Order: sequence, then structure tokens, then C-alpha cells
Amino acid sequence: MGSQKWDTGTGKRQGGSRRNRQPSEAAEPSTTISAALGDFILYMRDEKQASPYTLDAYERDLLRFVNTLDDHDAEPQLAGVTPEQIRGHMRMLIERGLSKATVRRAMYTLSSFFGWAYRWELLRSNPTARVVVPRRERVRQIRALSKRERAVLIAAADRLAKGSRRVLDRLAPLLVRLMLKTGLRRGEVLDLTWRDVDLDHGELLVRYGKGRKSRRVPVADADLLARLREAHGAGGRDEEAWLATRVFAGTRGRRLAHSSFYRLFHRVLAQAELGGKGITPHALRHTFGSVLCARGVPVPHVSNLMGHANLDSTMIYLHASSQELRAAVKKLRE
Repeated sequence: MGSQKWDTGTGKRQGGSRRNRQPSEAAEPSTTISAALGDFILYMRDEKQASPYTLDAYERDLLRFVNTLDDHDAEPQLAGVTPEQIRGHMRMLIERGLSKATVRRAMYTLSSFFGWAYRWELLRSNPTARVVVPRRERVRQIRALSKRERAVLIAAADRLAKGSRRVLDRLAPLLVRLMLKTGLRRGEVLDLTWRDVDLDHGELLVRYGKGRKSRRVPVADADLLARLREAHGAGGRDEEAWLATRVFAGTRGRRLAHSSFYRLFHRVLAQAELGGKGITPHALRHTFGSVLCARGVPVPHVSNLMGHANLDSTMIYLHASSQELRAAVKKLRE
């Protein structure tokens, strides 16, 4: 299926293009899944305003499903997909040891795709309608860094920047502090430009975060502000061009690649001797939310700072220790 890769920026298949299907053109029994995929990506991008990361995830999930089908002689037909094939794909994902959350996301992708095809009359029935997906885990476990781990990670980032010859490693101190002190998602960090950094007011503008929603995040940490000012002062002479430059830029000022980002993060973990502790870039975001809630910041404020679509996503940061719960019950005696 490598030849069926779609460019989500243009909505065109590499090596060819295809118009959006209209309802009057519907119900072609020979429509292939890969042919419909491009229209679906366009629909998600233009009408649902899905982020590039969501589009990439949808495409990966759909191509993985196509690759598991048994039709080796011809491209799998959209109308030929059965509920049994979808259940078989789900079992395969489970047998591979993937988490329930990952399996649910993959099945949600298939449900969205085939639901879209059914609404646009490309299918006479939706094969996902009779497939039951794994239940959502009722208690979501999150990994937040302790105060000691935060200090160790920051110190490790500083040592890495001082002791390494890699240009990329010089970004480590600012990167770690920014993620811990603002709670930005990985993609939001990589998309941040100097135009989005308001040093005078101590504020970051997150453009088109998850759900393509923008928000402003205050920066109150003096050390982080100082490092942002230092990095900003290293800009070029063309101020307008510099403002459009990424804060965390790769080669030639371009957006830092995901692979480079993860390599840098894992070098910091290795320097901190925190490998194998379950610390991921998203754990730094969880830490930000957990610290805010632990210090009594109202949940709606935390939700706004983190760019959550609803308060349910924020409630996972409300931790209570056994001692706190025991103290709360004791109040019934008073």
C-alpha cells in the first residue's frame, strides 16, 4: 500500500489525484478502500477540521487495516468489507498486546471511515455497526513526575547541553522547562514560533492545538522566561523572518522532526538515569496538570490552560492520597 500514500496537506494521492465524491456519484460497487481514503481525509481536514496529527493517525490506522485483509490479487473493495473482517482485525490488534486505548482508537477510526462512506452512499450498510469494541478503562492511570524527578530531569538537560557537541542538545534545557512549566503537547511545542512568544507579557499563543483550538498560556516561571529571552536574542537580523522561525527548529530553521524530538528526549532521560521509569513527553504535560490541581487551582482554569475540550479530561489530575481520604472520612465524626 506504499503507492497509496496520501498527502494530507494537498489531499492528493502521490502520483495522482481524485475529485471529491458527490452524493449523486455514489454507490459504485467497484470503489476501493484506498480510493475512498483520500476523500475521507479531505472530509476530516476541511469539514471536521482535524489536526495534521489526527489525519496522520487515521491514515495509519486505515492503511494497517487494509494490509491485514486477505485479498492479495486486487485492491480491497470498500463494499466487500464484512463485520467478520473488522472483528478479525480487532482480535489481531489485541493479540499483538496493544492497550485497550490503542485498540479503541483504531476501531474508532474504522467506525468513522465506514460511517462516512455509508452516509455518502458509498456503502449500502455500515460493517462496523455490529462490532463491539473493548470497554473503556474506567480508571485512567497517568504518569506524573515527582518533585525530585522534575529536579533531576532539569539538571540532566542542563548537563547534556553543556557536555554535548550536538547542536540539537543545546535545546534540551529550554525544551524540558517549557514542557514542565506550560503543559504544551508535543505537537504544540514543535509548532511554536517566535511570533507566538510574547516576552513582554509573559505569554505563549498556542495556534490550532488539539481540535484546532487556539489558547493563550501564561508563563510565570522566571527561569523559563529568562531562557526564552536568551534564545530569542540569538535570532537573525531579519526580524520578520525570525518571528516566523520555530522556537525548536531543526536543520535550516525548519520544524524539528518527531524522530529528532524523541531522540533528544531519550538522551535527556539517559543523562538523568530515568530510563525505564515510564516517563514520556506526555508525562511532562500530566505533571503540569497534576501540580496545578494539587496546589488548588480550580479545575476550569486548569482545563483552559491545558486546552481540554471538556472537564472530564481534566478530572484525572485530581489525585487523593489514602491519608487524605482517611482524613476526609474522619470528619464524619465531628
